Amino acid sequence: MSVLFFIFVCASAGRVGNTGQVMTGQPHEVQANSTKVLAAARFAVVEFNRANAEDQFAYKIVNITSAKIQVVAGINYILEVQLGRTVCKKSDTADSEPCDFHSEPKELQCIFIVTEIPWEDSRVLTRKKCHPYND
Repeated sequence: MSVLFFIFVCASAGRVGNTGQVMTGQPHEVQANSTKVLAAARFAVVEFNRANAEDQFAYKIVNITSAKIQVVAGINYILEVQLGRTVCKKSDTADSEPCDFHSEPKELQCIFIVTEIPWEDSRVLTRKKCHPYND
């Protein structure tokens, strides 16, 4: 059992080799405006809004400041996202994208990790950590 754990740890600690290729398990930067990153970010915001008991208004994406993917037993999208409060109430909408930003701005900086397992058609928000956004 400990041998398997050691192999797993070594494989998960992937590093960029001499060839410059990213090894499995090593997060690497990707384009924040790619279709898959945007889909993962929108999914994370829907889940965030659903769970956010602190505000009656929904949030939407202002900016994706960083995007990484990590290939594990699926794909982790590691996202740093700036959110802005909208005029739409969470109870009225699941999709906040068409909503206008609120006249009393409130922004959050969030780190989301969305785990996607494509062959199971599964997507889960595995981490969300937000704090007030300060320029």
